[in-house]
Amino acid sequence: MKSFILFIVIACGLALVLAFGASNDELVTVNYLIAQNSIKLSYLLFGAFISGVIFTSSVMFLMILKLKISLRRAKGRAQRQSSEIEKLRAISVKE
Repeated sequence: MKSFILFIVIACGLALVLAFGASNDELVTVNYLIAQNSIKLSYLLFGAFISGVIFTSSVMFLMILKLKISLRRAKGRAQRQSSEIEKLRAISVKE
């Protein structure tokens, strides 16, 4: 049921994007650093959206990678500390 609702939401979002793109077929002039070009507004918005998704995905990937490295270091430190605690417990039992 959950996947069906997700499918419906995605299909409605896609239909809205297609309707928005079809209604915005006006040409706009985009000035680059060294040139200018006339592009359909829907293509320009789509390109801006995709570039935003790629940028945020790369930033989130780097943040997740940083957190995974930090977690791995913390687990190693916790493992060393627990083994040291076990050694100290074994020493106190012998005496």
